[in-house]
Amino acid sequence: MSANYVITISRQAGSGGTILGKGLAKHFGFYYLDNEVLKSKAREWNREQTDEWIGSPSMGKSFLAPNLGGLPYLSVTWMITTDANLFRAESEIMKQTAEKGSCIITGRCGAYLFRKQEKHVSLFLYADEASRIGRLERELSFSHDKAKKVIDRADKERARYYSRHTGEKWLDMTGYDLCIDTGKLPEEEVKRLAIHYIEARFPQLKR
Repeated sequence: MSANYVITISRQAGSGGTILGKGLAKHFGFYYLDNEVLKSKAREWNREQTDEWIGSPSMGKSFLAPNLGGLPYLSVTWMITTDANLFRAESEIMKQTAEKGSCIITGRCGAYLFRKQEKHVSLFLYADEASRIGRLERELSFSHDKAKKVIDRADKERARYYSRHTGEKWLDMTGYDLCIDTGKLPEEEVKRLAIHYIEARFPQLKR
């Protein structure tokens, strides 16, 4: 069992997950991983694993290495970019990071992945549509219509992604330790609430 702490943040689009994640990482001095960081690292990890696979004696390096690129249906790019491969790589990176040190992880089914870890807190952030649209308008300068489309699409994609890789429902609040309606509180109060809960669960983290 890892001695490190893992705080996972699942969230509806526009509910402030990135801001909270970075704020908690700074407060506790934890590593921080979000979608963009994970995707980038996962592609690198997959590329390394693919290179090892191609060059391994069991796969016949003398045949595969020079010929793989000429077969589009066996191309390295095809192996790297499949959804299953990406999820597997992201999961491995999250686990490796958690072994290295305590961390904050935003998205990517983190709540499910670490559900059996003793020193784990799962948060879920949500808010009414108007609050989420307003956040995207302020922070990303989106028009009202664009913000609504982004939120609708992101929520649907996250629900499908979570269901596909975990078999669970993303919006099932019983799957998380603490759910926060960020539309009802200022950002600093959301962070304070999350910190209070985390420290109540694990008093040794109090500063």
